[in-house]
Amino acid sequence: MTFNAKKLYTIFLTMILCLGVFSLSHSYAAERSERDFIGASYQGKVVNCNEWITLRYAPSVESASLAQIPLGTIVTVYDGPAYGINGFYPVYYKGMKGYCLKDYLQYYSGGGAPKR
Repeated sequence: MTFNAKKLYTIFLTMILCLGVFSLSHSYAAERSERDFIGASYQGKVVNCNEWITLRYAPSVESASLAQIPLGTIVTVYDGPAYGINGFYPVYYKGMKGYCLKDYLQYYSGGGAPKR
């Protein structure tokens, strides 16, 4: 089997393009955006954990931890553009904006109607 320069160049460009697309989609998944914390919000209660859940900087389990939120705590949950991205919701807790896994947050009716 012989490769000429044109075939090798085409294969090389295809590999670079594929790597670029993968890195863009992968990095977007863990990005933080202020747009996630704008718009409608509601009160959510921390549930389904033993002691606490982690507030993360970006919507990823690999993202830096900002705080531990105790079981039963009421937080503000936003339903902006990233609502539910990677299974995370944008959350506001004690002056910090971050993300929590949605499985540990439950709508808290004691907080009233969602704010628009």
